[in-house]
Amino acid sequence: MTRIPYPTDDELDDDARAILAALPPLNIVRMFANAPAALRPLTELGQANLIHAELDPRLRQIAILTIARVSGSEYERAQHENVSRAVGLAENEIAAAVSGDFEGLDEPGRLVARFAEQIAEDVAADEATTAAVYELLGRRQATELVVCCAYYCAVARIIATCGVELEDALPTAGIDADDWASRQAEAALDAREAPPS
Repeated sequence: MTRIPYPTDDELDDDARAILAALPPLNIVRMFANAPAALRPLTELGQANLIHAELDPRLRQIAILTIARVSGSEYERAQHENVSRAVGLAENEIAAAVSGDFEGLDEPGRLVARFAEQIAEDVAADEATTAAVYELLGRRQATELVVCCAYYCAVARIIATCGVELEDALPTAGIDADDWASRQAEAALDAREAPPS
């Protein structure tokens, strides 16, 4: 049961209703709508991470699954296991990130998992790990990875504190690699075209 109730459609303004209608029916997004001024920025930052960043989607998903594990976020784990399959992570790679046994990952995956783990546990990754991520990814993608880690750490805390529940049928269930990018791009365009508040 939620600790803070989800808003009903009747309680939302037109802008919030348009944003929710343009996105998959995720309980976390509906919870964001309780803070109307934050709804659009939070969903746009999520889309920036998932759709518009240059960062390798496989590495991004390893980071997110690691943050879900460290944060104890069953909601993030369940949603992002499905997204991870859609972007091509193998089951053993997903299991490695979820369990914290990084032997199932290649060296870049292990590095990104360690980096995400340090950010989730200690706020900042250590200097050596950050330098290795920068050397591997370059400035833009390393920074995108930091933003991604920070965003999903924040979202995990919103989920836990507000009591966001898993949907009965996960909106991310059944997605496939061919369909993922086009559906996400359409959602981003629809949300961007919704009238501003």
